Amino acid sequence: MKQLHELITLLSKNKVKSNVLLDALLESGSKKQELFDLIAEGRVQSDEEAISLLYGDPGPKNSYNVVKTKLKDSLTEALLLLDFKTTNYSNRQRSYHDCNMKWAAIQILLTSNARLTGIELLEKLLQQALKYEFTEIAINALRLLRLHYGNVEGDLKKFEQINMRYNHLQTLWIWENRAEELYTSMTIGFVNSKSGTAEISQVARQYFDEISPWLSKYDSFKLHLFGRLIQITIYSSINDYQRTAELCEDALAFFKLKPYDSSLPLQVFYYQLAVSYIQLRAFDKGQALINSVESVFEEGSFNWFKFKELFFLLAMHTERYAEGASVCNQIMKHPKLNNHPAHISEMWKIYQAYVYILVRMGIISDDEYEHKSTKFKLQKFLNDIPVFSRDRQGMNIPVLIAQILLLIVERNYEASIDRIGAIEKYCSRYLKQKDTLRSNVFIKMLLQIPLASFHKEALIRKAAKLLKMLQDTPMEISNQAYEIEIIPYEILWDMLIASLDRKTYRARGGND
Repeated sequence: MKQLHELITLLSKNKVKSNVLLDALLESGSKKQELFDLIAEGRVQSDEEAISLLYGDPGPKNSYNVVKTKLKDSLTEALLLLDFKTTNYSNRQRSYHDCNMKWAAIQILLTSNARLTGIELLEKLLQQALKYEFTEIAINALRLLRLHYGNVEGDLKKFEQINMRYNHLQTLWIWENRAEELYTSMTIGFVNSKSGTAEISQVARQYFDEISPWLSKYDSFKLHLFGRLIQITIYSSINDYQRTAELCEDALAFFKLKPYDSSLPLQVFYYQLAVSYIQLRAFDKGQALINSVESVFEEGSFNWFKFKELFFLLAMHTERYAEGASVCNQIMKHPKLNNHPAHISEMWKIYQAYVYILVRMGIISDDEYEHKSTKFKLQKFLNDIPVFSRDRQGMNIPVLIAQILLLIVERNYEASIDRIGAIEKYCSRYLKQKDTLRSNVFIKMLLQIPLASFHKEALIRKAAKLLKMLQDTPMEISNQAYEIEIIPYEILWDMLIASLDRKTYRARGGND
C-alpha cells in the first residue's frame, strides 16, 4: 500500500502529459481505476480498508492482490508520461529526468536502425550531461559515440577526441563513486543510532585524505558533495562545531557558484550549518538561517522533515515551547510522515512525548496546544519505537528519560519507582562512555527521586553534587549527539523540581 501511495502522490504532484493516456492505462470503470481513486482521495490507508470498500467484508484477498499489482504496473508505466518541466524541481533535477528520457529514446532508435536520428540525439544528450555534470550519463554517451565514429564512420580524429574525453571522465567517475562509497560505509552504522560518534572522526580523516587530492583536481558536483561531507564529519563527530560551520559556509559558497540550481547540496549543508549553530548556542543565527532557507526544502520530503527537527530542537533550546509544540502538531498530522524510513516518524513520536510532558507540567498551556495531545499514552509511545529501543547509547536515552518524567507528571509514583530501578541497571551497563557523560549524570539525578521520597527539598539536596557535575560539562563541549538532549538537562531538571510536591511518597511496603 505504501508503494501505491508513493506512486499516486508522485503522479498527483507532477502533471501527466496526457490525461487521456493515463485514463487508458487505468481502464475507466475497472477495479484498478476504483482503487486508484480510493487512494488518491485519501479514503483508504491500508489493504484491509481497500478490500472492504472494493469487494465488501470479507473480500477476496487474491483478487485484490491481482488488481493491486496491475495498478502498480500501470502507474510505473505512467511515469514516462510525467511532465517535469511544469514542476517545482530545480533545473538540474528536470535536466536529469530529461537526460534519462533521451537515453531511453536513443536506445530504441539505435536498436531499430534509426542511427542518424539516434546519433544526433546522442550528441545533444552528451552536451546536456556535461553541462549539468551527470558523469555516468556522459560516459555512456561517449562510449556509444566512440563505437559509432570508430566502427561505423571510421573517423580517427573524432574517435581519438572522444576516447580522450571518455578516459578523463572515467577517472572522474571512479573517484565520484569512491567518495560515495566511503561516505556511505562511514555513515551506515549511524542511521538508526544516535550514539556518540567520536570514533568516526579518525575514519573520516583517513577517508578524506584519500579523496582530498581529487577534490583539488576536479570541480565535480558529486565528488565535492560526498568529499566535503566526509571532511565535515571529521569535525562534527568530535563536536568541533566552529570548524564545521566554517566548512559548511565554504561548501555553500562552492555550490552556489554552479551554473545550475544545486538544491540537494544546499539543503545538506544548510542543515549541517543549522546544527552547528544549535550546538554553538548561536540561537539568533540558527533561527535566522532556518527562517531564511526553509523554502529550499520541498514540503514533505525527507530533508524537509529533518530540517523541521532542527526547528523543533531550536525552539526547545531557546525555551520557545509553544512554537515547538506547534511544529510538532504540524508534523504529526502530515500525510507524508509515514512515507519515510521508520526512524523519521519515531523521532517525532519522541518529540511528541516531550511536548506532552511540557503540557502536563503546565509549561505549555492548553490554549497553546491542541487538546487531542492529552490522549497521548505511555504504552503506545513505548510500543511505537522499535528501532531506537535497540539503540543502547543513542535515542534510547531520551526515551528512558521520558518514561520517568511521564510517570512522575502523571503522579504514578509506584510505577516510576519500578521504571527507575530498571533504568539504574541500564545506566550501569551502557552509559559509561565519555560521549554520554551528561546523560549518565542526568539519569543518576533522576535515580535520586525515589531515594528522596519524591520530596522537592530532599531531592535538591541529594542531587546537588550531580547537578554541579552536569553544569561543569556544558552541552557545547560534551561529545554527545545533539539530538539526544531534546531539552537541556539543566532546564529540564528545574522543570521537574518545580513539578514535585513538598510531600513525601514511599513505595508500598517501605518503612514509615
